[in-house]
Amino acid sequence: MNKALKISSLVILLGLPSTSLFASDPFAEMDDAFGESASSEPSNEMSEFEKFKQQELSSFDDYKTTLLAEFDEFKKISERETQAYQSKLNKIWDKADISSRKVWVEYSKNMKEKKSVDFEKQTISISKTTDNGKEDPKALRTSLKKLITKNKQEAFNDDSIAQAIEKKSKEKISLLKTAEVKPTPILIPYISGQQDLSDEEIDDIVDRMIKQSKTKEKINKKGKKVVTVEVPMDVIDKKLAEKEKAKQTTAKKPKVMADLRVNKLPRQARMIQGDVAKFAKESKLETPLVFAIIETESAFNPMARSPIPAYGLMQIVPTSAGQDATQQLFGKAKILSPSYLYSSDRNIEVGATYLNILYYRYLKGIKNEESRLFCTIAAYNTGAGNVAKAFTGKRRLKSALVKINALSPQEVYDHLIVNLPYEETRKYLAKVIKRIPKYQ
Repeated sequence: MNKALKISSLVILLGLPSTSLFASDPFAEMDDAFGESASSEPSNEMSEFEKFKQQELSSFDDYKTTLLAEFDEFKKISERETQAYQSKLNKIWDKADISSRKVWVEYSKNMKEKKSVDFEKQTISISKTTDNGKEDPKALRTSLKKLITKNKQEAFNDDSIAQAIEKKSKEKISLLKTAEVKPTPILIPYISGQQDLSDEEIDDIVDRMIKQSKTKEKINKKGKKVVTVEVPMDVIDKKLAEKEKAKQTTAKKPKVMADLRVNKLPRQARMIQGDVAKFAKESKLETPLVFAIIETESAFNPMARSPIPAYGLMQIVPTSAGQDATQQLFGKAKILSPSYLYSSDRNIEVGATYLNILYYRYLKGIKNEESRLFCTIAAYNTGAGNVAKAFTGKRRLKSALVKINALSPQEVYDHLIVNLPYEETRKYLAKVIKRIPKYQ
C-alpha cells in the first residue's frame, strides 16, 4: 500500500457506548443505580427488585437458548435444501452450479436450461442440454430478453433453494425476520445505468449482445450435447448514453450538482446510491466505504449467495453479522430470512449497522481512526477475533489493542496484510482499500 494513500476522510468521528447481546449480567448497571437499596433487604427475603431481576434474567436466558438453537436449525435447513436441489441438478448437469457471491444462476423448471450472470466478469451465459445440438436463435433471444427484464421479486420466486429455505424456516423458526422482496429491476440498471428502458431499447441491447455472442458445444458426462452461448453485458450504445446525459441537463438547477455526482458513479452503483447514502449516514459511515465493501463482497449482485450461508449485496451472515445488527436495530437478535436479505435496502441497512458495531463498539479501543478503519474492514470479512489473532496469536481484543495502538496506521495495515489468519481476508482488505477512492 502506498503511504500516500490516506483515507482519513472516510473515518467517522462519533462513538457509541459498548454493549453486548449476551452480557453476563445485563442488570449490573441497574444494580449500581439502586445502590444499597436492594442489598439492604433482609437476607431471608427476596426484594421486589431481585425478583424482577431474576425473572428477567431467566427470560433472557430462555431467549438466548432459543436463538442459538434456531440459528443452528437455520444452518441445517440451508445446507439440506441446497444439497437436495444440487442432487437434482447432478442428474442433468456435470456440475451443479448454483448462485454464488458474484454469479447469479437460475434454471428452467425442467432444469435443462441454465442462465448465469457473472457480475464481476460482466458476462451472461445461457446453456441448454439438447438432443440434436442445435440452438434456436429465436429461443436464445427470448431467454436473454426474459433474463434482462426480470425483476428481483420474480427472481426470488423462481429461486428454488431460497423458496425452500424460506418455507421451512417459517415452519420451524419462531425468531425469523422476513420481508417482501420488491419488484425492482436487476440487470437493466446494471447494463444501462437507468431504472427503466423502453421495449425498443431493450430489443436493441439484446441484438447487440447476440451480435457479440460466442457459442460453445460439448458432450457432457450424461451423453447429452450442451450448447452454451456467452454474451457481454457492457453493450451500452451512444443513443442510451445521450439519453442519460439529457436527463442530467433537464434536471432542475438545485439538483444538477447532485445528479452529476451520482452519474459519475459506476452504472452498477447508481441504482443503490440512495440506500447507501441513507444507511451510511445513519451508521456514521462514509458512502465510499460501503460501496467498496459491496463491490468486494458481491460485485453488486443483488441475488448473491454463499454456502456459509450469506445473502445479498453485503453478504450478510444471519448467524454472526445478522445477530449483532438485528440486536442493535430491533432491540433483540433475530434470524434474517433470504427474503429479508434479498431486499437491497434492508441488506445495506444491516451491513452498515454491522460496520458501525465493529468500528464504534468492538474496535473502539483503537485510538487512531485510520488504523481502526483497516481493522474494521478486515473484521467485516473475518470477525474481530481474527483481527486480534493477527497481532497476538489469540482472539482476545484487549491484549491486541496495546500492540495496535503502538503502531502507525501504515504499520497496522502492513501487519494485517502479512499476519491475518486467512489469505482471503488479506486480499479482501487490500481490495476494499484500493476501491474506496473510486466512489469518492
